[in-house]
Amino acid sequence: MKVDSSLYLNSQNQTREGNANLDKDAFLKILMTQLTNQDPLDPMKDQDFVAQMASFSQLEQMTNMSSGFESFVNQQISQNFLQFSNLIDKEVSYQTREGEEIKELTATVESVKREGNEILLSLNNGQTISAAQVYQIESSMNEEEVV
Repeated sequence: MKVDSSLYLNSQNQTREGNANLDKDAFLKILMTQLTNQDPLDPMKDQDFVAQMASFSQLEQMTNMSSGFESFVNQQISQNFLQFSNLIDKEVSYQTREGEEIKELTATVESVKREGNEILLSLNNGQTISAAQVYQIESSMNEEEVV
């Protein structure tokens, strides 16, 4: 039987696009394709099959751990944001750098906002600073104002 030479793999233009990272669905598709197309006279050895299933199990566990860790980080960011909201109407002392000089300033927090993973404080002096710049917090309310 003669095979048409245009069907050879090296004669076909093969351009592939796609994701370089395999997820668990892609791994399962590859495994199923391998099992359905294996030579019935020379089936996959048990050890090879077990090794591939162990690899799949590890991939799934790593994927689950990664998504769990991502969820944990997002919860921490939200919790930090809520904690920093307690600074509204508080007087904060913070450091800012202007060239070589480090200045220590004091202002009252008017609002708190989150940009990405960073918490920013808007102050009554018109500045917006990172929460990491704050080194002291005081109540800006006088004792007479307390009801």
